[in-house]
Amino acid sequence: MGEYQGDVTVIADGAEHPAAADLRSWAEQQEAVSLAPEEVAGLTDWNGKIDIVAGEDAAWGVMEAEERLLRMPDGRTGDFVVSRRYFGTGILLITGSGDPPF
Repeated sequence: MGEYQGDVTVIADGAEHPAAADLRSWAEQQEAVSLAPEEVAGLTDWNGKIDIVAGEDAAWGVMEAEERLLRMPDGRTGDFVVSRRYFGTGILLITGSGDPPF
């Protein structure tokens, strides 16, 4: 559905970290997913990779944070969780929560 590659700001427990992002979003297909009556068809999921400029220590801080936001250059934000970390780098694989901010 959508893609974004470029600069972002990761906010972890209030601390801001510049990062590069490679993100994707897509809408679920109604035929492929049986939805409960209270759910809405066409829900959008998003995920991708972020590379924290400050490196491994900053990435570790993002992983340990209780609150994480991804802020786009235009100011839109999205909550996310860390799915995986590449040791020795600032690279984190993330899964978004809610609507994609891009």
